[in-house]
Amino acid sequence: MESLEDICAVLGESRYVVLARELTKTWESIHGAPIGELVAWVKEDENRRKGEMVLIVEGFKAQEEALPAAALRTLALLQAELPLKKAAALAAEIHGVKKNALYKYALEQQGE
Repeated sequence: MESLEDICAVLGESRYVVLARELTKTWESIHGAPIGELVAWVKEDENRRKGEMVLIVEGFKAQEEALPAAALRTLALLQAELPLKKAAALAAEIHGVKKNALYKYALEQQGE
């Protein structure tokens, strides 16, 4: 129970976790849910806290960072005078963002 509560505290209540109990045995059970719900589910029944358990925790999903408006404006101004690759590199250096993110954004804008 402590492990589940620690996971909830560190990773947040929305991280998906699977609790597999008594694998290959008569009372085998597998239950998956966001960790906040899983903690409540385990607390509902004393038997859910007994036996050998395996926890499978969903990995981290990187969220796409939004590009700053100032970086996009700089990119647009530089693009008017320079090739896209050079404009993206300069805008990235000026604003401290990833060059590839700016370059990809500019390509998407050209495609629209």
